[in-house]
Amino acid sequence: MLSIGDLARHTRISVRMLRHYDALGLVVPEHVDPHTGHRWYAVSQIWRVDSLIALKELGFTLEQCGVLLDEQLPVEELRGMLRLRHAQLEQRMTADADRLTEVERRLRSIERGLTMTNGTLTLGPLPAIRLLHLQTEVNDESEIGGAVDALSTELDALQLTGQRVHTYFGGPDKIEVSVGVAVAATATASDGLTLTDVPAVPEGATVTYRGPAEGIGDTWRTLDVALDEQGLESYGIYRDIRLDTSDPDEVVVELQAAVRPAGSC
Repeated sequence: MLSIGDLARHTRISVRMLRHYDALGLVVPEHVDPHTGHRWYAVSQIWRVDSLIALKELGFTLEQCGVLLDEQLPVEELRGMLRLRHAQLEQRMTADADRLTEVERRLRSIERGLTMTNGTLTLGPLPAIRLLHLQTEVNDESEIGGAVDALSTELDALQLTGQRVHTYFGGPDKIEVSVGVAVAATATASDGLTLTDVPAVPEGATVTYRGPAEGIGDTWRTLDVALDEQGLESYGIYRDIRLDTSDPDEVVVELQAAVRPAGSC
C-alpha cells in the first residue's frame, strides 16, 4: 500500500490535487484509516492517476476522464470523442502555426523599421504641401490600413498625376485619414476632391522606409521610440510620402512628422 505522499511522489501530483480527485470519486483510496483519516492507495492506482493526467492533457473534462477510466463508455462513442479531440488539436496547431508566422513577420518588420529609423532619421524643417485628396475617419490605428486601401482605389480611378501623399491626424475621438496628390500652390479643388494646405513646421523628423508596404506601420512606431530616446515627441499631421510603390514588396516611402520636446504640450 502507498500513502498519499508516496502516490504524490510516484505520480508527481500534489497531495492537495489527490485529495481533490478523491472528493470527485476519480481516484479513491483503497483504504482510509478510521482512526487517523490517513489515505492508503494500491500500487495499481499509479496507473489510474497517470491515465487521468494523460486524458486531461488531451483536453477531456474530469467528468469525461472518470467515465473513460471506469470503462463506462461504448467503444464507438470513445472513438468519436477521440476523433473530435484530434480534429480540435489539429485546428489549434494550424491556428498556432499561423500566429507564430505572424509573430515572426512582425518581429522582422519591427527590426527592419528600427534599422530604417536608426539609419535614415534626420531632423529639420518640413515644407508646406498643398494636397488634392480624399478623406475619411477611423476609430483607431487598426482601421487605418483598410481606409487607406479604400481611398487609394477611389483615387486611382480618377487617374490623377502627381506625388502620392497620405496624411494622418489624431483627433479627440477619431483619426483623420487622407490619400491624395501634391499639387501646385495655384491648384483648385475638383472632381469631388478636397483641397488642403498642410502647413510647414519649423522642426520635424524624416525617415526613409524601404521594404514591404505592410511594414510601414511598424516603422512609424519605431520612429516614436527613436524620438523618445532623444527627448522628443511627434505631434500634429503625420505625412506619408509615397516615393515609389510600383513593387508592393519593395516600396520607398518617406515618413514625416512634426516634433517637439517631450512633455512640452
